[in-house]
Amino acid sequence: MRRITLALVFGTLGVSAAVAQQRPDNPAYLVPQFSVSLGFNHMNANAPPGQTDYFGLNGGYVSADFYFTHWLSITGEFTGGHANDISLLGQDLTLTTYQAGPKVSLTGHRFVPYGQVLLGGAHGSGSYFPTANSFTTSASSFAFSPGGGLDINLTHRIAIRAVDVDYLRTTLPNGTSDSQNHLTVGAGIVIKFGERDSPSTPVRMAVERPSEILFTCGTDVANVDEGQPLEITGHTLTEPDRLNVKYSWASNGGRIEGTGRRITVNTAGLADGTYRVTGHAALTTSPSTSAECDAEFRVRSHSIASAHNSDDGNSSSQAKREAVFHENVQDALFDYDSADIRADAETAIEHAAKYLQDNPSIRVLVGGYADERGSAEYNLALGEERANAARNALIAAGVDADRIQVISFGKEAQVCTAETESCWQQNRRAAFQMHP
Repeated sequence: MRRITLALVFGTLGVSAAVAQQRPDNPAYLVPQFSVSLGFNHMNANAPPGQTDYFGLNGGYVSADFYFTHWLSITGEFTGGHANDISLLGQDLTLTTYQAGPKVSLTGHRFVPYGQVLLGGAHGSGSYFPTANSFTTSASSFAFSPGGGLDINLTHRIAIRAVDVDYLRTTLPNGTSDSQNHLTVGAGIVIKFGERDSPSTPVRMAVERPSEILFTCGTDVANVDEGQPLEITGHTLTEPDRLNVKYSWASNGGRIEGTGRRITVNTAGLADGTYRVTGHAALTTSPSTSAECDAEFRVRSHSIASAHNSDDGNSSSQAKREAVFHENVQDALFDYDSADIRADAETAIEHAAKYLQDNPSIRVLVGGYADERGSAEYNLALGEERANAARNALIAAGVDADRIQVISFGKEAQVCTAETESCWQQNRRAAFQMHP
């Protein structure tokens, strides 16, 4: 009998623990903090003194579980049962047990198998218990009960205890071995309280992403007379957002004045020609994380400017060229928070592409803009998307990609400052201008 008992204990705990630690496949059923169960049970018991005549006790149980983890809990259980005429002597028996012990459950599923090992006491009353010299009608003893069962979750608060099967060993006096072996089968309802984290819920591990930086720069003025200041503005987008950035600038012509993301180029003394400003932006916390940008500008010397001014015909011709350009290459407008080419813009871009194909010497600078809503970094990226969308549409319509450059101004250059939808619409655009 001891071997059978040990086998039941190790079998119950081993199988239940192995199953319980498997990952649940249904996260809908949360693990309670504690639960209470009550129901009916039937005990198949043997009667003293012979341990051969078996009888049945009908009764009920109440148990409570407190969960330490999603699979391990401590349980306490009280059972009570009664039987009439359990022997030829005609006595009855009322048997109660009060036990506690560890319980292992496979929670987080609709069907919840469990195993438990309980230790405690048993008390028999209203019966015949022999003693050394006489007898008594009641007695108490040690109780030991390994077992298990199956709960079926109906909701996260209610479950049905479909079956509970336990082996019960008691040591009530019977005049011979003073030991009894019982089999208890029960069923009931389970009420759950509180919630623990479901084991099936995946744990989101924080993944540290490397810092990133996007840097663009440019100017609204492509041509400037010698001696006139030229403003260059840089725009950065960092990941994570709003990281501190250090800027540095260099130019192959003119003198850089100022620091930060907006600087001025002093063009005094520059000869007629095209020059380039190079910007470098690096994260202050990670100088190796950096990006560069280039902005070109053309300087017209005083001698050239004078010659142009004296030549009214040429000046007039250039003004007419630009007027014709803007008449045929019109701005593309965009919807709020969108870089998709609208139907009205498609028609304008198709017309612009035909004009540019007929005038292959013209190069184009596409500037992307946004209205004032949103952060500067977000609108800088949105402006770049809009500029690239317009560029790609021109390329798709047959314009050579080498003739088109893009720059994003985000919300830095607004053509209208009123807080109205019609004004915001004017600022959500991709603007085209002739580029040297």
